[in-house]
Amino acid sequence: MNHLEEPQENAAHLPERPAAGSGILDRNCMHDRICWTILDRISDGTYQPGDRLKELILAREFQVSQAPVREALRKLEAIGVLESEPYRGTRVRAITPQELRDTYQLRGILEQTATQYIRQFTVEDVDILDREFAAMQAAVLAGDMQTVAVHNKNFHCHIVLCCENKELVRVWKSLGVGLISRLNIQRLAMSGRLPAAVAAHRQIIDAFRSGDFLQAGNLLREHSFQFIANLDEMILPHTRESTVVAQ
Repeated sequence: MNHLEEPQENAAHLPERPAAGSGILDRNCMHDRICWTILDRISDGTYQPGDRLKELILAREFQVSQAPVREALRKLEAIGVLESEPYRGTRVRAITPQELRDTYQLRGILEQTATQYIRQFTVEDVDILDREFAAMQAAVLAGDMQTVAVHNKNFHCHIVLCCENKELVRVWKSLGVGLISRLNIQRLAMSGRLPAAVAAHRQIIDAFRSGDFLQAGNLLREHSFQFIANLDEMILPHTRESTVVAQ
């Protein structure tokens, strides 16, 4: 079973970005390309909390109809990055530090609990984690934050999807982990913490390799809770007083 395949009926999640210039991207995934562009702009500060995103302007920029733009905005709203209000349109959502703490606490608890419902973790499963970890390391060295985020999401997703409790899987997916990782990785890089955050995945792999699911769960929880411990230093300068854009 390929655990990286996520059922379509589950909560909205952000797809991996296809290779630039691929035919699949050009024909079928324009709304995904628009999603990633908006996320990039939120991450680098081009779009600030409260900024309005207009369908028509984005459609003109991407030279598409308003339909894929509307789909992109809908997807980002579903996972909490944007918000829509009558007569005010769609805007970048401001997320409070407390929301981030709550999200990371829940994510850590869910990932730890998931390991209690994994019946077996095969050599093939460990190999998949090894590949995702190696890809994250290579992307860090290349300064490719997008690729770091994709493989980070794949790493954690594979572990959770090995869990036999499908309601737990559903709740975990509803947190929008791929999105959370994408938006915060740039902040980790700016703070100098990204290499250490990526390196922490090695201990998780080693625990699974040795069959110590309890230790793997403890490490997954610690990995998530480490963000909470450093949250005050991760808050963006322009939102330090009240809000922060998500991990």
